[in-house]
Amino acid sequence: MTPGTTAVQGFLDQDLRQQRFSRMVKLLSLSMAFISVVLASLLVMIETRVDVIIYLFVSLLANVLLYFVVRNGFLKVGFYSLIYFTSINVIVGNAVLGWRSGLYILLFLMIPVIFYNPLLKRLEKAILCLFFALLIASAIILGFMVPPSVKLNTLQLQTMNSFNVIMTCLVLAGISYLDFRNTIEVENKLINLNHQLTYLASRDSLTNLLNRRTMSEMIEMEHVRSSRSGKTFGLIMADVDDFKHVNDDYGHAAGDLVLTELSGLITATLRKQDLISRWGGEEFLILLPETDLEGVQVAAEKVRGIISRSNIVYQGKPIKVTVCIGGVVCQDQEDWDESIKLADRALYYGKTHGKNMAIFSKGNTYCILSDQTEEFHSLT
Repeated sequence: MTPGTTAVQGFLDQDLRQQRFSRMVKLLSLSMAFISVVLASLLVMIETRVDVIIYLFVSLLANVLLYFVVRNGFLKVGFYSLIYFTSINVIVGNAVLGWRSGLYILLFLMIPVIFYNPLLKRLEKAILCLFFALLIASAIILGFMVPPSVKLNTLQLQTMNSFNVIMTCLVLAGISYLDFRNTIEVENKLINLNHQLTYLASRDSLTNLLNRRTMSEMIEMEHVRSSRSGKTFGLIMADVDDFKHVNDDYGHAAGDLVLTELSGLITATLRKQDLISRWGGEEFLILLPETDLEGVQVAAEKVRGIISRSNIVYQGKPIKVTVCIGGVVCQDQEDWDESIKLADRALYYGKTHGKNMAIFSKGNTYCILSDQTEEFHSLT
């Protein structure tokens, strides 16, 4: 894995962890708001003190506000606000209703949020966890030492305790589900990222054709397949005539446009199973699976002909380009690398004998096709 790939994956992982943390804080803020509503309703039913009920409704509004703060991207503010509100609510509620109400159990909900917080360092997480452990112990101890200000009967306390336990379990289950969903999301995104990186690694950045390394691998695979089946395959080397003049006369941007347009023309001309690569600066190498010499000649002439008849327009100016082509058929017993050299020599022959030609190598014999003739001529 390259450093660039590692950096991209690290950035992606950090972004997804922040999304997961945001969902958790929003889940907790809404859960705390719901708990405030239920507790307020219960205290209204037993006609308890008005100031306690008002406090619970203020807590409800604070948690709803906290939800929108986190939703708008203020994760750090939302996290510490959640810590503060939860701690105050539990301490106050424990003092008012007593430890048997089970309000202190809600403090356990802060533990997974602390551990999943991507904004905290390890030491900060350890300190916060220690703080909540002491807070839970203090709430229980003070519950024994200080009598509650609101007297509830045993049934009411058991009901409230059961409700807090159930809510804690449900919220923890929700956090676990969010973590599971986030894991699946991370895996899917990393799989897609790897597919994209693999695709980009196999392509030429300018033309989006296969690059030289990937084309070599494809030819090797076709050579193995050809050895098993006994079927030949074709190789076509195409090179733009006088490409240096295009760069000199129109600029390198025009040269890039020419290569891009030629890539599209070649791709549109050939079969779907044919593979095209940018082999060099202005060289293209084409792999024609399961193709004999006649098929190579037909494909090469299509490519040469459509390019010679096309005009590429750059900044309103037409650019006329042609290509020379060297074609060869690779037998199963032949070295495909040597076949590429034969195609390259055939192409060079066309460059030195008029250009805009398709030259086909068969052993020491060249067959020539150009705009000046529709016949194949054998030269030794």
